[in-house]
Amino acid sequence: MLEERLIEEFGETLRAEAEEKLAEMLADQPLGYASALTEAILGYLEEAGVVTGHELCPHEDQNSSRPCRIVGYHLPDDSSRLELFTSQGITEETYLPPKAIGKLSGWAARFFDYSVKGDHKRFQDNSLTLQAAEYIQRESYRIEEIRIHILTNARVRDKTVTDIVVDGRPVSTEIWDLERLYRAAGEDVTREVIDIDLTQVTGRPLSCLEMKPRPAEYETYLTILPGKLIYQLFDTYGPRLFEFNVRSFLQAKGAVNRGIQRTIKDEPGRFLAYNNGLTATADEIEVATLQGETVIKRIRGLQIVNGAQTTASIHRAVKQDKLSVDEVAVSMKLTLVPPDKLGEFVPLIARFANTQNPIQVADLSASDQFHQQFETLSESVWPPGEESRWFYERARGSYQMARNRFGSTPKNRKDFDRACPRSQHFGKTDLAKYLMTWWGRPQVVSRGAQKNYAAFMFGLRERMGDEWVPDKDFFKETIAQALLFKAAQSVTRKARLQSYGANVVTYMVAILSARYGASLNFEELWETQEVSPEMEALFALWAPIIHSEIVASAGNRNVTEWCKKDDCWTELQQLELPLQTPLPPELQATDSVDQHVNGAQPINDDDATPIYECTAVGAAAWANVMAWVTSTPDIEPFDKKVAHTLSGYAMDGWTKQPSLKQAVRGARVLAAARAAGILST
Repeated sequence: MLEERLIEEFGETLRAEAEEKLAEMLADQPLGYASALTEAILGYLEEAGVVTGHELCPHEDQNSSRPCRIVGYHLPDDSSRLELFTSQGITEETYLPPKAIGKLSGWAARFFDYSVKGDHKRFQDNSLTLQAAEYIQRESYRIEEIRIHILTNARVRDKTVTDIVVDGRPVSTEIWDLERLYRAAGEDVTREVIDIDLTQVTGRPLSCLEMKPRPAEYETYLTILPGKLIYQLFDTYGPRLFEFNVRSFLQAKGAVNRGIQRTIKDEPGRFLAYNNGLTATADEIEVATLQGETVIKRIRGLQIVNGAQTTASIHRAVKQDKLSVDEVAVSMKLTLVPPDKLGEFVPLIARFANTQNPIQVADLSASDQFHQQFETLSESVWPPGEESRWFYERARGSYQMARNRFGSTPKNRKDFDRACPRSQHFGKTDLAKYLMTWWGRPQVVSRGAQKNYAAFMFGLRERMGDEWVPDKDFFKETIAQALLFKAAQSVTRKARLQSYGANVVTYMVAILSARYGASLNFEELWETQEVSPEMEALFALWAPIIHSEIVASAGNRNVTEWCKKDDCWTELQQLELPLQTPLPPELQATDSVDQHVNGAQPINDDDATPIYECTAVGAAAWANVMAWVTSTPDIEPFDKKVAHTLSGYAMDGWTKQPSLKQAVRGARVLAAARAAGILST
């Protein structure tokens, strides 16, 4: 009964997180709730190491004879497996029927089929999906298998889906329902699911040497692993083999070591002599005696805490480079850790195992202290008025758990929501997103939550110093930066940009920081706990311009991938952006604000408004307006010509901005179209 109640509470958390994600997305995002649910669920799966990232490309086409539906995908640079994501939110039914599961899997597989065969016309009205299809086709030479993930907050009784073959590649399906997600969100998920029967995998148990006398708190064994076994383990379990901080290192620094690969290729027989080997922990180790020697028959809860690059490099050598590892052998020190010591022991083993290693996992282990200190600040530093506070989720899902624990009565819920509003809660990846954006790393933020978080934690000590600890001033400045980021999100969502909204937000705030960060009055933002209407107007003015520049600077490249490049940030920093008058009070607080941006003259609100009115209207709406303009005698001939020009700009994604004179005429045409009922108000 207790687990059932906890699962129900987790379901509430998942629904709340999906609603929050939905509020951050563009207003006309295709498959809006499915995309938001996918984002929420993948947050857990990426943290657990099940997948390492994702890109959204929502599309649904159920009207044709061969429909397809997709929400996201992921194809890491060093992988031959394409991950496809689709989702189904719970409706009136608690359980998702097998028929629905079969359709979701088949429709996602068909998306791959269309992509790899170049049948992309069906995606031409959806830039994210079109670019995803083109990218998959371009990279199809290295795709050897496809894994479809069906994500749902419903329950699924029968998780069996028959594997199929599409375009000569095997396609398997993983189903992540509410119960499985609940267990995957637990702290011990990565250990629980890794259960290795060595006799079954290798044909015989592993010979080993046990440390004697045995210490009171743990057991340690030394053994030799064949290279093929390491390949099989990583191919089966992926990053879940690695302790969390080691996974974060791989996200930040990359998994493959070229020196290790050269040894595998040129001197595989010397690998054992050259390589430092693996350090690992386990929850259970089944040991026996075979023909007079000690052997390991089974390992449960294996976690590699040192040797991640060795493991990943051996897998890469076999999977992509097609090298033989028959002569490769790797030493491993394996420690059995009692369950009650896991939380203490594993991070310390990881830290000391890497002390002499350039990985410096200690930097990430030390991050635990940073998050604890930041959480303490969030509990003790209340905004002016002391009516509500910001809730920092050091552990994912802790906000909803705290809300549930506070009480289930309407009054208790109301009291908790008053003290800790949902709009004032954020987690570790949110914190990393706010700070990395403000520190001028929007290209890293664009690489995804987990990669950005890893880069944030690796760079924290370097930026702040070894002795630094977060204090009240740091916390207040962080909240001020969060307020700016959230305001930029809200404005960008209302701007109805066709795509790349998340990229626009991080680049826009990064530009604000780079140009005016030293002049911004964080104290005023903290005191008021809101962004001024003038600052929101500035974001509204900048958002379509930044969107256009991102698309234009990408050229023929995949825009999403372009946003992850340092060159994209270099390009965007040269962008001319106007300032309106009056200036936002956040900028007026000092005299050092330069009212000219790269030589661009400030413009006032009256000038900015018609430009924004025109660029806020999408291509489809402009096409409707243009069709009406052509047939009505109520529009002046010159205004018709301007409307035609602006319609073309809209079709090109506003890569070119209208002049003020064009915008004034265009706004006049739009007003007439609204009056005639052609354009909704």
